[in-house]
Amino acid sequence: MRPLTSTCFVPSSLQIYYMKGYGAVEIGVHRFHHPGHEDTEAVGEAKFIHLWQYKDGAWKITRVISFDHRQAGR
Repeated sequence: MRPLTSTCFVPSSLQIYYMKGYGAVEIGVHRFHHPGHEDTEAVGEAKFIHLWQYKDGAWKITRVISFDHRQAGR
């Protein structure tokens, strides 16, 4: 079954901040597309926050927040 939407990360939007004693927070924008449609333009976009924890020598995402959803181009 094909997914209804896919996301594409916007590289120029990436911000990463170190959190001493925990890990890091990653903030950025991703765009939404409808796979299989002729129109390749994004139909929407949103901001996201990923909270990363560095523990026992490995990075793990502990929280994902997606917000400020809107139609593309607005």
